[in-house]
Amino acid sequence: MTVYKDAGHCIGRVMSIEMHDGTAKAPWQRKYQAGFEGIVAESVSDGLSPEERTTQDAMTRSMLKRSLPPVQWHALVAKFSINENEVRESASYLTINVVTPAHHLFRTKCVMAWVVPERRKRLPTAFYQIHTWDADGTPDRTLRRWRSITKRWLDDQVNAAHVTVEALLEQNGLLLDHTA
Repeated sequence: MTVYKDAGHCIGRVMSIEMHDGTAKAPWQRKYQAGFEGIVAESVSDGLSPEERTTQDAMTRSMLKRSLPPVQWHALVAKFSINENEVRESASYLTINVVTPAHHLFRTKCVMAWVVPERRKRLPTAFYQIHTWDADGTPDRTLRRWRSITKRWLDDQVNAAHVTVEALLEQNGLLLDHTA
């Protein structure tokens, strides 16, 4: 059975499941460890083949999707998934369900700016200017307050999801601590 180091490790694996193809790798690929020189990459040795690991990750992902409240699931998908269609769907869900005093245009752009941070440069730079999120002439101070409230709510959903995932992994014996 696969074990995860923690909730972050699990979320990273299940949200990037499409990247793990289970195909045989060349010897140099199995030995290569990305990262800075001198830093040994930590790995979880579970004795599973790539196909078995992918299957376990898929089963864990399914369990998380069933068990997490929808808002937490969509927050994790929007923030960490590599599947653009899935991210888009989750961003739409969050836009409708985010708890904020802001109007629809503002909440839509604020959620998208949270999902795709400016440092990723996947959206035009002008998109991140808070004044473009409002067409009603709302004062700057109010816009900044709305942004703070909205982002805090979204971050709180991700944090709550991490806590829930950790508890689910523990309950199901999937944490590294339980295999010693």
